[in-house]
Amino acid sequence: MPSRRTFLRAAGVGVPVALAGCLDSRERVEGYVQLKTIQARETESSESAYDTIIDIEATYENDTGPELTRLEEDWAAHFPVPRKPTVSDALHETLTDQFESVRYIVGVTSPGWADDGESVGSFNVATTRENFNRVQVHSAVTVSSDGTSLTVHSVDGVWDFDAADG
Repeated sequence: MPSRRTFLRAAGVGVPVALAGCLDSRERVEGYVQLKTIQARETESSESAYDTIIDIEATYENDTGPELTRLEEDWAAHFPVPRKPTVSDALHETLTDQFESVRYIVGVTSPGWADDGESVGSFNVATTRENFNRVQVHSAVTVSSDGTSLTVHSVDGVWDFDAADG
């Protein structure tokens, strides 16, 4: 039986991949950033699972900042403002030197991605480091996705969770 850590790592990888396969919207939509995470796979590891270095999620309240749900202790010093992570050239180089693979994942929720009967839909997929750095959790954004990656076209302030369509 796999350990709890192995199971959680595998589940963490499966969720973004599963969601990415369900949606394909190359059209631009307006929405909000509900997740930012950095995942990495160690070079010396024989497993294909990714570990989460940092994970920030939306609180869905205008007066409450995003929630830091995970920050690996070894990497904490690299994120001076953990709830608003960005990745400098130096940090990116450090990550790619230490890990076989690094993924920058941004999750966006939008009414434009809603399935029948739902009010919103979401993509939690990989993006470029540049797109990762452009947005923060709770940002109002205009984005598109092909189901495997996310493109940020504009950042339009902070999402209003009290609005009728939010």
